[in-house]
Amino acid sequence: MRKEQSIPTVQLYGEQSWQQTPDYLHCEALITRSREHHFKIRPHRHPGISQVFYLRSGSGEANIDGQTLQIEAPMLILISQMSVHDFRWSADVSGTVLSVATSRLERAGQPGGALAQTALVWLPSEDRLIEQLMDMLLQEYRRTPDKDRDQVLQALIDLLAINIARLQPGQVGEQPRRHRGQEHLQQFLDRVNRDYVMQRTVESYAQELGITAPYLNQLCRELTGRHALQIMHERIVLEARRYLIYTALRISEIAYQLGFADPAYFTRFFRRLSGQSPREFRRHQRNQTSMQSSSAGIGRPSR
Repeated sequence: MRKEQSIPTVQLYGEQSWQQTPDYLHCEALITRSREHHFKIRPHRHPGISQVFYLRSGSGEANIDGQTLQIEAPMLILISQMSVHDFRWSADVSGTVLSVATSRLERAGQPGGALAQTALVWLPSEDRLIEQLMDMLLQEYRRTPDKDRDQVLQALIDLLAINIARLQPGQVGEQPRRHRGQEHLQQFLDRVNRDYVMQRTVESYAQELGITAPYLNQLCRELTGRHALQIMHERIVLEARRYLIYTALRISEIAYQLGFADPAYFTRFFRRLSGQSPREFRRHQRNQTSMQSSSAGIGRPSR
């Protein structure tokens, strides 16, 4: 079966516009879309939206940015904005899906970082707090709106973020207070994520941040162990891998999508950073997918 020509980018989990949800938040039972799509959610991504999948029961397989992960309740799946993901669920799956706009997460301040990244979080079976918070969010979202709705929703998001950070501080989120250099780094990373196809220079990013290029490079080396240009290149390669895995676009078409005027140069660029040519990488990923599909699977998706 032929893959889609592009990776679908949708505003919400199954919706098309935030205009339908002025809360800048969407919450629903996991079974709602899963059953509707025969327990198979095709690859897609969301701009400006982070998601929390709470798996109360059942199991499945998640493919996130090309990595295949086996999942089993009870657990949380955190999906950051623009991360390509798809799922295959077992027929007995249950839980809650929360989709939150970046603008609302920012209101949560530092704890919001726990909800703004991609991670799997295994939950202690005896700890019901996350389940209760997700149930409260779903209940509040479904009730008739009143003057306190926004405040209640925000309080529940804050509590959810804090408690997820407590569960997995090394993986999900507790970070030290940022100094000015860390703020500059985060601003740089945000801009790279926004403009990676524009083939910008380190100097242009530094100028936009109001700092010098040498200082930006110093911050990147000190805080990430990588040069600014390396970070920029890694972001391009990540997107290239997504296209190679999730689309049937030709190598030359992917090169043009990513701002390369010369597909041959794109191939050399990809090989230098990945150790494989784009064609070799795609072939390897398809072989892996074929082997996984032929192995013993999870709950059989119906069509």
